[in-house]
Amino acid sequence: MSLPSVIPTIDLASDSPQRQAELIKHALGSVGFFAVVNAGPHAEDVEAMFDHSKTFFDLPMKEKEVYLAGKSGSGYTKLLSQALGEGKRDHKETFSYGKYCAKTKQEVPPPFKEDEVAHETIKRFYQDCHDVSERLMELFALALELPREHFRQSHSFGLNTAMSLIHYPALEPEEQKRLSEMDIRAGEHKDWGTMTLLFQQSTGGQPGLQVNLPRSAIDPSFASTDAKDTFAWYPAPIPPRGGFLVNVGLGMELWSSGMYRATLHRVIFPSPSEEEIKAAQEGLADRYTLAFFVQPDDDVAFQPILPGGKIDTSVRAITSGELFDSKLRESMNRFKDIPTSTTVAENTAGGYGIVA
Repeated sequence: MSLPSVIPTIDLASDSPQRQAELIKHALGSVGFFAVVNAGPHAEDVEAMFDHSKTFFDLPMKEKEVYLAGKSGSGYTKLLSQALGEGKRDHKETFSYGKYCAKTKQEVPPPFKEDEVAHETIKRFYQDCHDVSERLMELFALALELPREHFRQSHSFGLNTAMSLIHYPALEPEEQKRLSEMDIRAGEHKDWGTMTLLFQQSTGGQPGLQVNLPRSAIDPSFASTDAKDTFAWYPAPIPPRGGFLVNVGLGMELWSSGMYRATLHRVIFPSPSEEEIKAAQEGLADRYTLAFFVQPDDDVAFQPILPGGKIDTSVRAITSGELFDSKLRESMNRFKDIPTSTTVAENTAGGYGIVA
């Protein structure tokens, strides 16, 4: 599909670094998202990653539960065990791996550990994501008139950065019809760190990601009116084969003094008409995504950057570790406050269904 102009595409194989930095600065200052093509992991590796992801999530629940996530968040997270937004549990399951290429005590699931090809593909994918994130951080710095290494030097390889395999389970037609407004695939939230690289399936991939944008960003003609600007949910694109989306988190928003925006986003269930549901006997298909979360080292302070590349040292800035711990506690407390009697639930057969 062609990408809407409101979320621009940046080709890292063309233009000068200065021009690329200008495009990134405009995108992050207006909508907080952009798409990247011609850089990052090879398309074949991305497609293989989706295959490996499906292999893991197809395992029986008892096998997946062996790798349940601990306090660090690394490992397997069951359906309805997260709440990114207020009042809703997320209809997804994830496997998150921090420090995949570093020394770690985290157990690797058999589909990855016992398959040498899969293991090498995952390591290569992680390395390529890390490399392109460093390139993007150099452009982030260049756009703010900073030394190229300003952001890059604060991210040790494999230390805090994590990747997640994400599965949004399929629904039968009857289940899809019974969805309520309380059901969501991933609640509205802002990411916490420097940036996120999001990979979606370019062929047969399912939409659902939405970003919350001011109307003036969606419709430039609105800026010339006297009407008060309001926010609306806007569908994010699925980039072409080999491409991916980039958005910045709260850490980068603090760091850049708001010059780079952390944008609210969510993943919704598609809402077809009754006729479309009846016509699609297979119901709502599975949705798979891959996310690479770039997070600075714990002791890095988000010292505000001022126009002209100057650093504000007059304030005591929160550190990366402090921000992460704060948002993690907030997320866990929000989850505990949400009742389990939502309409989406795990059924006793081991699949996932809708209950009244």
